[in-house]
Amino acid sequence: MSRLPHDSPETTARLAGFLWLVVILVSVASIAAPSVNVHGTIAETAASVLASEGPYRLAFAELLFGGVCYLGVTALLYELLKPVSPTVAFFGALASLAGITVGAASGVHTLSALALLHDASSAAPDVANQIQAMAQAALREDPAEFKIGMVYFGCHVASIGYLILRSTFLPRIIGAILVAGGASYFITSFATFISPTLGARLAPFVIPIALLGEGSLTLWLLIKGVNAEKWRLQAQPT
Repeated sequence: MSRLPHDSPETTARLAGFLWLVVILVSVASIAAPSVNVHGTIAETAASVLASEGPYRLAFAELLFGGVCYLGVTALLYELLKPVSPTVAFFGALASLAGITVGAASGVHTLSALALLHDASSAAPDVANQIQAMAQAALREDPAEFKIGMVYFGCHVASIGYLILRSTFLPRIIGAILVAGGASYFITSFATFISPTLGARLAPFVIPIALLGEGSLTLWLLIKGVNAEKWRLQAQPT
């Protein structure tokens, strides 16, 4: 497929940076949403969720929107970085897609729990108690589910860093930080699988590296873009 005349690596880079910034902002907004008590009694959990249904649904919508934006980031970065190595860029895109899929499945899980709680409100008391118990089990935080998604995102971030290290049109220091950050996601997730205590101890030290790399690349793409001349030289068939 031929490239449209108005397409350019600068436009691709800045759009990828903009969408990644949206993902970061949406993630922060969803974290700031009111928390739901899922560790109390069955009745307490049901009351807490239904009382915060609006913010609960908004947080879900924000995360879903963030996932869609990250799909855009994935496609744009694949287009931007495939001249360095199409194979590695494709692997990174697949890893990102897998992580987004895990996140989407988790969202469906939580929305189903909300539907169960509404069903329980009109059911007989004994049946309502059983339905609420099912909803509470679905709503309980599952670190393993989150960490599985982070394994895939770690692969995506690390592959982006590797491609930037091998590129001539983006700062290699950002690539090095992204490789370290992606590896930190990967290592922390597997450490949690093996020993939750170890994973919890590692997270405060290694996760900031990934955030630094992602934030640096986002700002660079937004403000500086890429060196278009060097990108075109690297994109030429050898």
